[in-house]
Amino acid sequence: MRRSEVACAWTYIAGMGRIQKAYETQFFWLLKHVGARRPHQGVQWLVEKARQVSASKGISPSEGLIRVYEELAAKPAFRDAKPLADSALAPIHFFCDAGLGGLARWLRAAGYEARWEAGIDDDVLLREARQMSATVLTTDSMLMERRLLRDRVIPAFWLPPTLSISDQLMLVFREFNLKVRPSRCMSCGGEMRQADKEALREQIPPRTYRWLNEFFVCVRCGKLFWHGTHWFRIIEKLKTLKQ
Repeated sequence: MRRSEVACAWTYIAGMGRIQKAYETQFFWLLKHVGARRPHQGVQWLVEKARQVSASKGISPSEGLIRVYEELAAKPAFRDAKPLADSALAPIHFFCDAGLGGLARWLRAAGYEARWEAGIDDDVLLREARQMSATVLTTDSMLMERRLLRDRVIPAFWLPPTLSISDQLMLVFREFNLKVRPSRCMSCGGEMRQADKEALREQIPPRTYRWLNEFFVCVRCGKLFWHGTHWFRIIEKLKTLKQ
């Protein structure tokens, strides 16, 4: 084997090790949710099951872990053990890591506060997430090894880095039992309020002004929105989350 091939192989093994460790953490907390008496033993059993699924289905080890986790999380005993995110007592606020800007925008469209900053330092992200009482969403398995996340001082959820934005959104909705809420500003996450059409006439493109009557303004950044063709595509996407 050539040196470059050896390097690629070791890179894959190291990456797979981090992914498995992230899933071991997910398995552990899922088992803790239902009061498992031997969660560490349960984690090892689930990892072995993922290996068997990978071998029998001819899929990658990471895909095997994903399937086992989703199968387990979907069981009523585990699903019902999680607090509902749309409870009036504790609205969910998310803080997406630097690689999840697309997910943050879609969470906002689905009605949730989702903070995101390009290139944010991990220490800054953790400090601000703690101050905001936000749940961290990340594809960085090494970030999940930080004590604040590992010990659940700051709630966090790890997403496989290979997922599309649509799959990320679906996974977050399933994990936190979310329901679609009134959409927020996709740019900053602020609430949107209906505004007077005539008062905004100078800001509205003439053709749009002629064929639409409802307009909305973000209370945080002041951006103007209306329900055009792009919005209807967003609505169609969000409908799939209700199924």
